[in-house]
Amino acid sequence: MVAIVLSSADNSVSMGNNVSLAGAGELSDLQESSLGMVSDEVRLIFQAMNFAVICQLMDIFGTCTNIVNVVVFVKQGFKDSVNVSLMALAVSDLGMLGTLIWHNLCFNPLFHEADLPFDSIEMQYLTGGWPHVVFTRITSWITAFITLERCLCIALPLKIKSALTPKRVTAIMVTIFLLLIGSVSPVYYANRYGLKFFPDRNKTLIGLIYTPDREQVEKVSFTINNIIIPFTAFLTILACTIVLVVKLRQQTKWRKNTKPTAHVDTLSSRDQKVTRMVVMISALFIVCFTPICVVFIGMTVEPELAINGKYHNMFFVVFSFGYILESTNSAINIFIYYRMSSRYRQVFRQIFCRGGKVVKHNTRPTNTSETGSNLPRRSQALDLKEDIDR
Repeated sequence: MVAIVLSSADNSVSMGNNVSLAGAGELSDLQESSLGMVSDEVRLIFQAMNFAVICQLMDIFGTCTNIVNVVVFVKQGFKDSVNVSLMALAVSDLGMLGTLIWHNLCFNPLFHEADLPFDSIEMQYLTGGWPHVVFTRITSWITAFITLERCLCIALPLKIKSALTPKRVTAIMVTIFLLLIGSVSPVYYANRYGLKFFPDRNKTLIGLIYTPDREQVEKVSFTINNIIIPFTAFLTILACTIVLVVKLRQQTKWRKNTKPTAHVDTLSSRDQKVTRMVVMISALFIVCFTPICVVFIGMTVEPELAINGKYHNMFFVVFSFGYILESTNSAINIFIYYRMSSRYRQVFRQIFCRGGKVVKHNTRPTNTSETGSNLPRRSQALDLKEDIDR
């Protein structure tokens, strides 16, 4: 949900949570006159700690974990539509974390003051900030699709499973990527790069230049990318997660009070495992993005909670923590997959752990008369247990 696009250009303020900041430590006249509840010194401390250290380390860690996810999902194959969705989620998270690494680097004072042919803070606006917005929105909508698909599978299991084939889910994932990438195209029309003079540095560098209608264009982009798209996805995830939790509890009670056949029990166990994993993914998303949603609501109640308002320093500090939560959401999904998916765990161990091996299922029917022993029955029981785990 959170996606702050920061720029030092002309000390201007980009619409919504696409925020323009003056260069490190610089304040406009309005900011100098009213520091609000957080001092400049405190803001700079949080800027250094949250952006340059905590968030950057989390982003690097998350990039590594999502590369691992991509490798494992490719190894598993894409015969299962859930794998297709989780693969798309890993790719989106990779893009989100990668662009945030570049964004944090551009705001590092040492990098900003280096002898570069461009202004790093303005350069990140179109190369780090807005691409980060895009991947954040894509992650939100893929998560919304996964939770919605799981809800529909519970309500209409046969129809949904036959309708949402891996090829169709792949088409849906590609469509989500293309639509949300296209949603920020007006920003790239109104903002571009060119040579400009920076008085504070007494240099001509590559920086942002604007079209005359930039303000109007970014108002539209704010409405689409910071209100309609993220809040619709968040509310979808929240509603579907509540439904899934309720259904899981109902099924748990039903299983305690009945004794289904082995075949029905196997299907129920498999579906419940997938549903529990989806609930964990969506719950993590809700926990990480709820604070920022509350801040957005607070901004409507208190207009001074803005980058150019009385509480601008508090605004900056709050959103620096928002970046950390956002990075956490994308970085630790690997632990959910490893803990809750026996298939993921098995392939992970095969690839990254010595001695790991894939357990092959017995595909041909066996009976005791072929071998003269009772061992095949035990083998079939183990195969059934493995199928349930999957």
